[in-house]
Amino acid sequence: MEPVEEWTTAELKAELKELGLSSSGNKQELYDRLLEYEEDWDEEEGTDFSEVVSRAVAVILRNRVALGAVAGVLLLLSAIVVAGPVVIDMIMPAEEETPEVSVWEFSFEEKNQTDVQTFFVNDDSTETISLVIPMPTNISHLYVGAYWGEEDEEPGGIVGCDMVTVEVFDTAVTKPNLYTLSSTDASSQDCDADKTEPWDKIWYNYLLDIPNSTGFEGTEDEARELWELYNGTGTGEWRIDVSVDVYTLWGTVCDCEDGEEVRLTISYIEYEVMMKIVEDEPAG
Repeated sequence: MEPVEEWTTAELKAELKELGLSSSGNKQELYDRLLEYEEDWDEEEGTDFSEVVSRAVAVILRNRVALGAVAGVLLLLSAIVVAGPVVIDMIMPAEEETPEVSVWEFSFEEKNQTDVQTFFVNDDSTETISLVIPMPTNISHLYVGAYWGEEDEEPGGIVGCDMVTVEVFDTAVTKPNLYTLSSTDASSQDCDADKTEPWDKIWYNYLLDIPNSTGFEGTEDEARELWELYNGTGTGEWRIDVSVDVYTLWGTVCDCEDGEEVRLTISYIEYEVMMKIVEDEPAG
């Protein structure tokens, strides 16, 4: 700062007024006040913003000047310094990472379940068997088979046979439309007096059409979505009705038999899908 001799009293007062400082007193007092102000600001270089604000407030109090506007600007600047990153994030939110695309392979962990029941069904009646499969099980294959052997209903020859009917109802089962069904006729009146046939006379075979399980390319969410359609397939109640009705080949039916013993086989496969990323094969 120039020596006091190079300043006029009017210049000192004008400079102090511009800075918002007191302009009362003689020339030396005015010069000392301006010099002190400049020394205070020179010391601010190399300090952090909070110290600058503190010293500015000290100058304001020391000079007993109402500098509301200046103080307001300083407070606003300090708020921007403190909250700056938050404000910038609000204006320009961070860009979300793009999900990684991979090649996925699916493997199946399967478990077989088989239940064989033998029961007697009276003539003109129905026996209902229920297979209840809880969530979150998946069923890839279901087989229902029925076998019975006719007994002679009158000594010396067969005069009557039982008609056996087996029906499977899947109305209470999730996603039954995904299965391919093959079966025999629902009803059979074959007379097998010596019980020599070892195979089921009526059967239903439900097979799940599972898509290609290797080489799917996409994100993890897309890969899981591919199999979401098959989650819970086959869960619920499979209802199996076995009915017996008597009929005659010739003559009259004796009272020696009033129904049929039926062997019912229920077999199904539970499965769980395991997902993994196909690793790139090393170059040979």
